[in-house]
Amino acid sequence: MKYQYKTFYKYSDFLEYMGKEEESTSLLPDREFVLELLKNLEVPYSVRRHSLQVAEIAIDIANKIKRAKVNKKLVEIGALLHDIGRSSTHGFGHAFMGGKILRERGFPEELARICEKHILGGLDKEDAKSVGLPEKDFYPVTLEEKIVCLADKLTVKSRQISVNESISKLVNKRFQIWFNKYGKSKILLKGKERIEKIQKEIEDLMQ
Repeated sequence: MKYQYKTFYKYSDFLEYMGKEEESTSLLPDREFVLELLKNLEVPYSVRRHSLQVAEIAIDIANKIKRAKVNKKLVEIGALLHDIGRSSTHGFGHAFMGGKILRERGFPEELARICEKHILGGLDKEDAKSVGLPEKDFYPVTLEEKIVCLADKLTVKSRQISVNESISKLVNKRFQIWFNKYGKSKILLKGKERIEKIQKEIEDLMQ
């Protein structure tokens, strides 16, 4: 489907285009809609390219999970939108801002939660407070949230991998880049430990 006749900024724009009169949390926006949204909100091209890569590997992971049911559409759209907050800010705050942007535009709550919980391996209250976010936990809880969170760590310098490659190796490489840049801070060490737990949980579901 091609969106040619109007500019899209809100979930209601998508529902209107699809002929839906009321919001439906079961109706997720499609790939073309969210890519157009990211462009309209002036998310940098490099970030949009990264989001496409994260979506590709997140779907790859979801397809290999055998022992649990995964909402693959939610994984794909959540991955594409996970960095929408970079339209206005960067650093730790972009995840929280992403959730805010989607909620303000009426998008399904599960997409907003994927956005705000993808930083490192999730943030606890202490972490959140230390980086200027609301003092609450931002842990990925659902399987879809965890898949996107992990997939986001499997790109290094705009290169994505296949899940046939070593997930552990790429996670270690991603965190080593952060350690070299910021030092082995408490928040990074906790983040690495959390993402390794997510990795193990997901790999167990692939068996």
